[in-house]
Amino acid sequence: MSLLKKNLAFGVLVLVCLLVFAVGAYLAVAESTKLAKAQKKIKSSEAQLKSLAYADPAPTTENVIASEQNVAQLAAELLKIREDLQRGSKIDVSTDGVRVMASIQQYISDSQRRLAAHTNKDGEVTPIETPKNFAFGFVQYINEASAPENAAVIPVLDKQRQILSYLLNQLIDADPQGIKELNREALEVSAESAPGFTINPAISARVPDAIDTMAFSVTFTGYTNTLRRFLNNLAQFELPIVVRSIEVDRPPVEASTTKKSKAKATLDDIFGVFSSASEAPKEAQKPVISENISSFTVILEFIDIILPSESEENPD
Repeated sequence: MSLLKKNLAFGVLVLVCLLVFAVGAYLAVAESTKLAKAQKKIKSSEAQLKSLAYADPAPTTENVIASEQNVAQLAAELLKIREDLQRGSKIDVSTDGVRVMASIQQYISDSQRRLAAHTNKDGEVTPIETPKNFAFGFVQYINEASAPENAAVIPVLDKQRQILSYLLNQLIDADPQGIKELNREALEVSAESAPGFTINPAISARVPDAIDTMAFSVTFTGYTNTLRRFLNNLAQFELPIVVRSIEVDRPPVEASTTKKSKAKATLDDIFGVFSSASEAPKEAQKPVISENISSFTVILEFIDIILPSESEENPD
């Protein structure tokens, strides 16, 4: 202590030097730690850069521009698909119950008259056969003219009536022999009490929150050309209607052959191998097969695209 008192200035200087050394050491360690972290980040960034450089495609300016163009093309294609699927889907419907029920009754009576007055390609009257009291998809309302109590059902019925009218027009144009059934999903009543047709979910195009549909079933009789013409008519896609399944019920095919008279039958006819060598071998008799009328059942769906709202497509 006496030494420090005698050399106070020297002692203060030494103390200051020690403090400076401690601060310097701390700062050096701190900077070394920062440097190590910075070097680690640099190495990580270099590794990512190398990985991106060898990526396929590499994130060059040209590739970014090409990617943006591809996204724009895909968006345009998606819009085109949406427009095609929505073509004609916005059918104008009425919410007036009295008017809708009257239009259904008119649709049934007009369809009955059209089928009774149907003519073939030669102009001959050839009525298209239907079961007795055929209601063309509206059996619940064939004798009931009062509107449903549920107001939400009214525009649904009007829309189904318009779609069924379109399907019937295409089918009549295909010239069937008869129409056995024309069914729709009775969406206005519960599944437990709804008579008739319900589409199998396994073949339905419905996708929750994306695609809504109305399903229909048509059963008619005719030749294969009738089915082909009906499908070709639907392929014009005047309305967004897609075929989900086709069932064919064909009657047994009978083959007939020309029979020879028993009086003219000889051993050579029975055992042709014993004919003289100069005679040409007789060609085997071919059966004559004629196409029979078949029954066709076609399941169809009217497509409604559920577009996301603008807020969903462009969230804040």
